Amino acid sequence: MTDKEIVLEVSLLAGKIMLESGAETSRVEDTMERIIRHALHIEQDTTTYTYVTVNGIFVQLDHSKGTNFVRIDSRGHNLEKITAVNQISRSFTNGDMTLREVYQSLLAISAQDSSYPLWMRMICTTVLSGSVVLIFGGRFIDLPAAMSAGLLCYLIHLVAWRVIKATFLAEYVAAFVGGTLAFCLTTVSSGNLDSVMMGAVAPLVPGIAITTAIRDIMAKHYLSGLIRGLEAIFIAGALGTAIATVYYIFIL
Repeated sequence: MTDKEIVLEVSLLAGKIMLESGAETSRVEDTMERIIRHALHIEQDTTTYTYVTVNGIFVQLDHSKGTNFVRIDSRGHNLEKITAVNQISRSFTNGDMTLREVYQSLLAISAQDSSYPLWMRMICTTVLSGSVVLIFGGRFIDLPAAMSAGLLCYLIHLVAWRVIKATFLAEYVAAFVGGTLAFCLTTVSSGNLDSVMMGAVAPLVPGIAITTAIRDIMAKHYLSGLIRGLEAIFIAGALGTAIATVYYIFIL
């Protein structure tokens, strides 16, 4: 590959990893621009070489050769990969790595499975659900029900996502099952249903998506910010609808 082709591959791969890992579009663009400008030895230039949205990355190094595009079909949240790519970018711009070394490092990051083991995620989920109950004024007697319902809600979401592959429907199904268990457990233990319900859906609340949307809007990436914001609103709406369904079936 020529030098420009390597620069193109490196910048696209870095952007793809970051965007699939949940980074803001402004951060993705900034990282790619820094890599391109340093690789091409461009210090002062107002030209923008990249354009990033939540579903695609556009890069144009040479106007005569058109624009290169990478489609992003799936997005998650992996701060470890985002941090790793940022660190590699800094090392490259500081002169500590060559372009080919950057490319090999990015390939390794892209191939690795850095997700935490299921048992650790289950523990964190139960702790989160229990913490939410206490934060919102719940009692310690409500903790077992909230932690159990939150854990079931999270596990059902993992299964529903693999089977249904529909974002909002998976959240609805998981929250409905978790809410149903919360109702059953609070009926037996005479606990506070509202507190336990909040703990049950806490693992699925799109907090990172909302934060990322706000940061994109603040960086004047209005399109990406609005898309992420709408996605978060629909997820929250699915959770609320599921809990409302539980109340309608078992209480009203």
